[in-house]
Amino acid sequence: MPTDNLVIKRHFHAPPERVFAAFTKRDLMQAWYGPENMTVPHCEVDARIGGKYRVEMHSPSGSVHIVTGEFKEIRPPERLVYTWGWLNGAGRGPETIVTLTFSPRDGGTDLTLEQSGFLTQDARDSHSHGWNASWPALDAALEGRSKPKTPAPTIFGDYRSSYVRSARMAFAEKGVACALETHPPQSPEILALNPFGKMPTYRCGELTLYETSAIMRHLDETLPGPSLMPQAPAERAKAEQWISVLNCYGYPAMVRNYVLQYVFPRGNDGQPDRATIDAALPEIRKVLAPLDRAIGSRNHLVGDTITLADILLTPMIASVRAMPEGRDLLGAFPDLRRAAQKLAERPSYVAAQAPAA
Repeated sequence: MPTDNLVIKRHFHAPPERVFAAFTKRDLMQAWYGPENMTVPHCEVDARIGGKYRVEMHSPSGSVHIVTGEFKEIRPPERLVYTWGWLNGAGRGPETIVTLTFSPRDGGTDLTLEQSGFLTQDARDSHSHGWNASWPALDAALEGRSKPKTPAPTIFGDYRSSYVRSARMAFAEKGVACALETHPPQSPEILALNPFGKMPTYRCGELTLYETSAIMRHLDETLPGPSLMPQAPAERAKAEQWISVLNCYGYPAMVRNYVLQYVFPRGNDGQPDRATIDAALPEIRKVLAPLDRAIGSRNHLVGDTITLADILLTPMIASVRAMPEGRDLLGAFPDLRRAAQKLAERPSYVAAQAPAA
Protein backbone atom coordinates (compact mmCIF):
# COMPACT_ATOMS: atom_id res chain seq x y z
CA MET A 1 0.00 0.00 0.00
CA PRO A 2 1.29 3.51 -0.80
CA THR A 3 2.51 5.45 2.21
CA ASP A 4 2.26 9.19 2.91
CA ASN A 5 3.34 11.65 0.25
CA LEU A 6 6.60 13.55 0.41
CA VAL A 7 6.17 17.35 0.46
CA ILE A 8 9.12 19.75 0.32
CA LYS A 9 9.00 23.55 0.13
CA ARG A 10 11.98 25.65 -0.88
CA HIS A 11 12.62 29.25 -1.97
CA PHE A 12 15.05 29.98 -4.80
CA HIS A 13 16.54 33.35 -5.72
CA ALA A 14 15.58 33.13 -9.39
CA PRO A 15 12.36 33.80 -11.32
CA PRO A 16 9.89 30.94 -11.90
CA GLU A 17 10.81 30.67 -15.59
CA ARG A 18 14.41 29.94 -14.66
CA VAL A 19 13.58 27.43 -11.92
CA PHE A 20 11.02 25.69 -14.18
CA ALA A 21 13.68 25.37 -16.90
CA ALA A 22 16.01 23.67 -14.40
CA PHE A 23 13.61 20.69 -14.46
CA THR A 24 12.99 20.60 -18.22
CA LYS A 25 16.18 21.77 -20.03
CA ARG A 26 19.00 19.27 -20.50
CA ASP A 27 21.94 21.61 -19.88
CA LEU A 28 20.39 23.03 -16.73
CA MET A 29 19.47 19.57 -15.42
CA GLN A 30 23.04 18.39 -15.94
CA ALA A 31 24.20 21.46 -14.03
CA TRP A 32 22.54 20.48 -10.75
CA TYR A 33 20.72 17.14 -10.63
CA GLY A 34 21.56 14.91 -7.68
CA PRO A 35 23.48 15.67 -4.48
CA GLU A 36 26.46 17.98 -4.85
CA ASN A 37 29.03 15.18 -5.01
CA MET A 38 27.33 13.59 -8.05
CA THR A 39 27.86 14.44 -11.70
CA VAL A 40 25.37 14.07 -14.56
CA PRO A 41 27.37 13.13 -17.68
CA HIS A 42 24.32 12.12 -19.69
CA CYS A 43 20.77 13.43 -19.74
CA GLU A 44 17.92 13.04 -22.23
CA VAL A 45 14.83 15.26 -21.99
CA ASP A 46 11.78 15.55 -24.24
CA ALA A 47 9.75 18.11 -22.29
CA ARG A 48 6.28 17.65 -23.74
CA ILE A 49 3.23 15.78 -22.52
CA GLY A 50 4.02 12.11 -23.11
CA GLY A 51 7.70 12.91 -23.61
CA LYS A 52 10.35 10.98 -21.71
CA TYR A 53 13.39 11.92 -19.69
CA ARG A 54 16.44 9.96 -18.47
CA VAL A 55 19.01 11.32 -16.01
CA GLU A 56 22.25 9.45 -15.34
CA MET A 57 23.96 10.35 -12.04
CA HIS A 58 27.48 9.19 -11.13
CA SER A 59 28.82 9.16 -7.57
CA PRO A 60 32.49 9.62 -6.60
CA SER A 61 32.63 5.97 -5.49
CA GLY A 62 31.78 4.85 -9.03
CA SER A 63 28.13 3.89 -8.60
CA VAL A 64 25.66 4.97 -11.28
CA HIS A 65 22.03 5.87 -10.59
CA ILE A 66 19.60 6.35 -13.48
CA VAL A 67 16.09 7.77 -13.13
CA THR A 68 13.55 7.78 -15.96
CA GLY A 69 9.99 8.95 -16.39
CA GLU A 70 7.34 10.61 -18.52
CA PHE A 71 5.94 14.13 -18.46
CA LYS A 72 2.23 14.16 -17.61
CA GLU A 73 1.48 17.89 -17.25
CA ILE A 74 3.49 20.92 -18.37
CA ARG A 75 2.27 24.44 -17.60
CA PRO A 76 5.30 26.75 -17.67
CA PRO A 77 6.23 28.39 -15.46
CA GLU A 78 3.61 27.33 -12.91
CA ARG A 79 3.23 23.55 -12.75
CA LEU A 80 5.06 20.40 -13.82
CA VAL A 81 4.03 16.76 -13.28
CA TYR A 82 6.04 13.70 -14.27
CA THR A 83 6.54 10.06 -13.32
CA TRP A 84 9.71 8.92 -11.55
CA GLY A 85 11.32 5.47 -11.48
CA TRP A 86 14.85 4.23 -10.88
CA LEU A 87 16.41 1.73 -13.26
CA ASN A 88 17.11 -1.39 -11.25
CA GLY A 89 19.15 -4.03 -13.04
CA ALA A 90 17.47 -4.72 -16.35
CA GLY A 91 14.14 -3.38 -15.12
CA ARG A 92 12.65 -0.34 -13.40
CA GLY A 93 11.74 0.12 -9.77
CA PRO A 94 8.38 1.27 -8.35
CA GLU A 95 7.02 4.39 -10.03
CA THR A 96 6.07 7.55 -8.16
CA ILE A 97 4.58 10.85 -9.31
CA VAL A 98 6.42 14.16 -8.87
CA THR A 99 4.33 17.35 -8.88
CA LEU A 100 6.09 20.72 -8.85
CA THR A 101 4.46 24.13 -8.44
CA PHE A 102 6.34 27.38 -8.97
CA SER A 103 5.07 30.60 -7.34
CA PRO A 104 6.77 34.01 -7.67
CA ARG A 105 7.74 35.78 -4.43
CA ASP A 106 10.15 38.64 -3.62
CA GLY A 107 11.83 38.40 -7.01
CA GLY A 108 12.39 34.65 -6.59
CA THR A 109 10.39 31.43 -6.62
CA ASP A 110 8.63 29.37 -3.98
CA LEU A 111 8.92 25.76 -5.12
CA THR A 112 6.61 23.09 -3.72
CA LEU A 113 7.56 19.51 -4.53
CA GLU A 114 5.10 16.70 -3.84
CA GLN A 115 6.09 13.12 -4.60
CA SER A 116 3.41 10.47 -4.21
CA GLY A 117 3.05 6.71 -4.52
CA PHE A 118 5.85 5.49 -2.24
CA LEU A 119 5.43 1.89 -1.15
CA THR A 120 7.57 2.20 1.98
CA GLN A 121 8.54 4.81 4.54
CA ASP A 122 12.22 4.11 3.81
CA ALA A 123 11.73 4.92 0.12
CA ARG A 124 10.01 8.20 0.99
CA ASP A 125 12.73 9.16 3.48
CA SER A 126 15.48 8.27 1.00
CA HIS A 127 13.95 10.55 -1.63
CA SER A 128 13.52 13.31 0.94
CA HIS A 129 17.23 13.12 1.71
CA GLY A 130 18.12 13.04 -2.00
CA TRP A 131 16.05 16.11 -2.91
CA ASN A 132 17.24 18.14 0.07
CA ALA A 133 20.86 17.22 -0.65
CA SER A 134 20.37 18.45 -4.24
CA TRP A 135 19.04 21.94 -3.52
CA PRO A 136 22.47 23.53 -2.87
CA ALA A 137 23.56 22.37 -6.33
CA LEU A 138 20.40 23.91 -7.82
CA ASP A 139 21.08 27.16 -5.97
CA ALA A 140 24.57 27.19 -7.48
CA ALA A 141 23.32 26.36 -10.98
CA LEU A 142 20.76 29.18 -10.86
CA GLU A 143 23.66 31.49 -10.02
CA GLY A 144 25.60 30.23 -13.05
CA ARG A 145 27.88 27.78 -11.21
CA SER A 146 27.38 24.38 -12.84
CA LYS A 147 28.56 20.95 -11.81
CA PRO A 148 31.16 19.30 -14.04
CA LYS A 149 29.64 16.93 -16.60
CA THR A 150 32.58 14.53 -16.80
CA PRO A 151 31.43 10.97 -16.14
CA ALA A 152 33.04 9.10 -13.28
CA PRO A 153 34.00 5.99 -15.34
CA THR A 154 37.05 6.57 -17.56
CA ILE A 155 38.74 4.19 -19.99
CA PHE A 156 42.44 4.84 -20.64
CA GLY A 157 43.79 3.68 -23.99
CA ASP A 158 43.60 4.11 -27.75
CA TYR A 159 40.21 3.80 -29.47
CA ARG A 160 41.83 1.76 -32.26
CA SER A 161 42.63 -1.07 -29.85
CA SER A 162 40.21 -3.98 -30.14
CA TYR A 163 40.13 -4.38 -26.37
CA VAL A 164 39.45 -0.67 -25.82
CA ARG A 165 36.60 -0.90 -28.31
CA SER A 166 35.17 -3.90 -26.47
CA ALA A 167 35.19 -2.05 -23.13
CA ARG A 168 33.56 1.02 -24.66
CA MET A 169 31.00 -1.14 -26.46
CA ALA A 170 30.03 -2.80 -23.18
CA PHE A 171 29.37 0.59 -21.57
CA ALA A 172 27.24 1.61 -24.54
CA GLU A 173 25.23 -1.62 -24.35
CA LYS A 174 24.52 -0.87 -20.68
CA GLY A 175 23.46 2.64 -21.67
CA VAL A 176 25.96 4.32 -19.33
CA ALA A 177 28.31 7.16 -20.27
CA CYS A 178 32.05 6.56 -20.09
CA ALA A 179 34.90 8.89 -20.95
CA LEU A 180 37.90 7.86 -23.04
CA GLU A 181 41.27 9.31 -22.12
CA THR A 182 43.68 8.62 -24.98
CA HIS A 183 47.10 7.22 -24.06
CA PRO A 184 49.38 4.68 -25.78
CA PRO A 185 50.44 1.43 -24.12
CA GLN A 186 53.39 1.70 -21.75
CA SER A 187 52.73 5.41 -21.28
CA PRO A 188 53.11 6.86 -17.75
CA GLU A 189 49.33 7.28 -17.53
CA ILE A 190 48.70 3.61 -18.36
CA LEU A 191 51.56 2.33 -16.18
CA ALA A 192 50.17 4.27 -13.23
CA LEU A 193 47.09 2.04 -13.38
CA ASN A 194 48.46 -1.18 -14.89
CA PRO A 195 51.98 -2.38 -14.05
CA PHE A 196 52.04 -4.34 -17.32
CA GLY A 197 51.41 -1.18 -19.37
CA LYS A 198 48.58 -2.72 -21.41
CA MET A 199 45.28 -1.11 -22.38
CA PRO A 200 42.54 -0.58 -21.60
CA THR A 201 42.83 0.41 -18.00
CA TYR A 202 39.85 1.71 -16.09
CA ARG A 203 39.22 4.13 -13.26
CA CYS A 204 35.96 4.94 -11.55
CA GLY A 205 36.16 6.85 -8.29
CA GLU A 206 38.60 4.99 -6.08
CA LEU A 207 38.39 1.79 -8.15
CA THR A 208 40.99 0.98 -10.80
CA LEU A 209 40.97 -2.15 -12.96
CA TYR A 210 42.92 -3.61 -15.86
CA GLU A 211 42.21 -6.59 -18.13
CA THR A 212 39.22 -6.13 -20.39
CA SER A 213 37.30 -9.16 -19.13
CA ALA A 214 37.53 -7.91 -15.53
CA ILE A 215 36.42 -4.42 -16.53
CA MET A 216 33.43 -5.70 -18.50
CA ARG A 217 32.33 -8.14 -15.80
CA HIS A 218 32.48 -5.41 -13.17
CA LEU A 219 30.39 -2.94 -15.15
CA ASP A 220 27.89 -5.63 -16.10
CA GLU A 221 27.36 -6.60 -12.45
CA THR A 222 27.28 -3.08 -10.99
CA LEU A 223 25.56 -0.87 -13.58
CA PRO A 224 21.87 -0.77 -14.44
CA GLY A 225 20.80 -1.85 -17.90
CA PRO A 226 20.44 -5.20 -19.67
CA SER A 227 22.55 -8.08 -18.41
CA LEU A 228 25.43 -8.93 -20.74
CA MET A 229 25.87 -12.48 -19.47
CA PRO A 230 23.35 -15.35 -19.64
CA GLN A 231 21.59 -16.28 -16.42
CA ALA A 232 21.35 -20.04 -17.07
CA PRO A 233 24.48 -21.78 -15.73
CA ALA A 234 25.16 -23.78 -18.90
CA GLU A 235 24.85 -20.77 -21.20
CA ARG A 236 26.88 -18.64 -18.83
CA ALA A 237 29.63 -21.26 -18.86
CA LYS A 238 29.54 -21.27 -22.67
CA ALA A 239 29.94 -17.49 -22.74
CA GLU A 240 32.90 -17.79 -20.33
CA GLN A 241 34.35 -20.47 -22.61
CA TRP A 242 34.27 -18.19 -25.66
CA ILE A 243 35.69 -15.26 -23.68
CA SER A 244 38.62 -17.46 -22.71
CA VAL A 245 39.02 -18.76 -26.29
CA LEU A 246 39.11 -15.23 -27.68
CA ASN A 247 41.60 -14.01 -25.11
CA CYS A 248 43.90 -17.03 -25.26
CA TYR A 249 43.73 -17.99 -28.96
CA GLY A 250 41.72 -15.40 -30.87
CA TYR A 251 43.59 -12.25 -29.95
CA PRO A 252 47.13 -13.65 -30.51
CA ALA A 253 46.23 -15.10 -33.89
CA MET A 254 43.90 -12.44 -35.25
CA VAL A 255 45.28 -9.25 -33.76
CA ARG A 256 48.82 -9.61 -32.43
CA ASN A 257 50.22 -11.84 -35.20
CA TYR A 258 48.06 -10.59 -38.07
CA VAL A 259 46.36 -7.18 -37.78
CA LEU A 260 49.20 -5.48 -35.92
CA GLN A 261 51.71 -6.74 -38.47
CA TYR A 262 50.01 -4.46 -41.00
CA VAL A 263 49.25 -1.60 -38.62
CA PHE A 264 52.78 -1.47 -37.16
CA PRO A 265 54.97 -3.21 -39.77
CA ARG A 266 58.28 -4.48 -38.45
CA GLY A 267 59.62 -6.40 -41.43
CA ASN A 268 62.46 -5.47 -43.76
CA ASP A 269 62.32 -1.92 -45.13
CA GLY A 270 59.36 -1.12 -42.90
CA GLN A 271 57.14 -3.69 -44.60
CA PRO A 272 54.79 -6.17 -42.88
CA ASP A 273 56.53 -9.32 -41.69
CA ARG A 274 55.21 -11.85 -44.19
CA ALA A 275 56.56 -14.83 -42.27
CA THR A 276 54.59 -13.87 -39.17
CA ILE A 277 51.46 -13.14 -41.22
CA ASP A 278 51.64 -16.39 -43.18
CA ALA A 279 52.10 -18.35 -39.97
CA ALA A 280 49.09 -16.59 -38.42
CA LEU A 281 46.63 -17.39 -41.23
CA PRO A 282 46.10 -21.10 -40.42
CA GLU A 283 45.87 -20.22 -36.71
CA ILE A 284 43.15 -17.70 -37.53
CA ARG A 285 41.20 -20.30 -39.48
CA LYS A 286 41.57 -22.68 -36.54
CA VAL A 287 39.89 -20.08 -34.29
CA LEU A 288 37.21 -19.01 -36.79
CA ALA A 289 35.94 -22.53 -37.49
CA PRO A 290 34.53 -23.30 -34.02
CA LEU A 291 33.18 -19.76 -33.73
CA ASP A 292 31.29 -20.23 -36.99
CA ARG A 293 29.85 -23.55 -35.80
CA ALA A 294 28.80 -22.04 -32.46
CA ILE A 295 26.89 -19.23 -34.12
CA GLY A 296 25.13 -21.35 -36.71
CA SER A 297 21.86 -19.73 -37.72
CA ARG A 298 21.84 -17.34 -34.74
CA ASN A 299 23.43 -13.90 -34.50
CA HIS A 300 25.31 -14.53 -31.24
CA LEU A 301 27.82 -16.96 -29.84
CA VAL A 302 25.48 -17.96 -27.01
CA GLY A 303 21.71 -17.62 -26.90
CA ASP A 304 19.67 -14.97 -28.67
CA THR A 305 20.95 -11.77 -27.05
CA ILE A 306 24.31 -10.06 -27.03
CA THR A 307 26.80 -11.18 -24.38
CA LEU A 308 30.30 -10.16 -23.32
CA ALA A 309 31.61 -12.91 -25.60
CA ASP A 310 30.05 -11.17 -28.64
CA ILE A 311 31.38 -7.82 -27.43
CA LEU A 312 34.89 -9.24 -27.22
CA LEU A 313 34.54 -10.86 -30.65
CA THR A 314 33.17 -7.90 -32.61
CA PRO A 315 36.26 -5.63 -32.74
CA MET A 316 38.59 -8.54 -33.44
CA ILE A 317 36.59 -9.69 -36.47
CA ALA A 318 36.13 -6.10 -37.68
CA SER A 319 39.91 -5.63 -37.55
CA VAL A 320 40.56 -8.84 -39.47
CA ARG A 321 37.97 -7.88 -42.10
CA ALA A 322 39.84 -4.62 -42.78
CA MET A 323 43.12 -6.39 -43.62
CA PRO A 324 44.16 -7.62 -47.12
CA GLU A 325 43.33 -11.30 -46.57
CA GLY A 326 40.43 -10.57 -44.23
CA ARG A 327 37.50 -10.95 -46.59
CA ASP A 328 38.82 -14.25 -47.96
CA LEU A 329 39.39 -15.55 -44.44
CA LEU A 330 35.85 -14.71 -43.36
CA GLY A 331 34.36 -15.86 -46.65
CA ALA A 332 34.97 -19.46 -45.61
CA PHE A 333 32.84 -18.96 -42.48
CA PRO A 334 29.53 -17.46 -43.65
CA ASP A 335 27.60 -17.72 -40.37
CA LEU A 336 30.34 -15.97 -38.44
CA ARG A 337 30.70 -13.35 -41.17
CA ARG A 338 26.96 -12.62 -41.14
CA ALA A 339 26.68 -12.41 -37.36
CA ALA A 340 29.82 -10.30 -37.04
CA GLN A 341 28.48 -7.85 -39.59
CA LYS A 342 25.25 -7.43 -37.62
CA LEU A 343 27.19 -6.94 -34.39
CA ALA A 344 29.39 -4.33 -36.06
CA GLU A 345 26.29 -2.39 -37.11
CA ARG A 346 25.04 -2.03 -33.53
CA PRO A 347 25.05 1.59 -32.27
CA SER A 348 27.26 0.48 -29.38
CA TYR A 349 30.03 -0.62 -31.72
CA VAL A 350 29.67 2.38 -33.99
CA ALA A 351 30.14 4.60 -30.91
CA ALA A 352 33.09 2.53 -29.69
CA GLN A 353 35.00 3.24 -32.91
CA ALA A 354 34.91 7.01 -32.40
CA PRO A 355 37.94 8.88 -31.05
CA ALA A 356 37.71 10.53 -27.65
CA ALA A 357 35.41 13.56 -27.66
